Amino acid sequence: MQNLIDAKLLMKVFSKIEQQGEPAETPVGNGFALAGMQIATGFDGYDLYFFADGVSLTLGFHQKYHIDAANEQQIDAFIQRLKQIDSRY
Repeated sequence: MQNLIDAKLLMKVFSKIEQQGEPAETPVGNGFALAGMQIATGFDGYDLYFFADGVSLTLGFHQKYHIDAANEQQIDAFIQRLKQIDSRY
């Protein structure tokens, strides 16, 4: 896969959404939403969840992530949204 996502970018975006977003109900429970992306944490705080553009991404321990998406275009849109949130907020 061509699209490798930087774990530091994920953590920066998570922090921005957590600080500036609105409370939201996500597929894994309570979280926050900003600019079309939802985030939440796991019960133990080790896992970070991201949801946008038909993609769900879990960032886990040791900065390893798992992406669920139907196709490459969804992943590209998800990455673009991450970059937009990082640059705007």
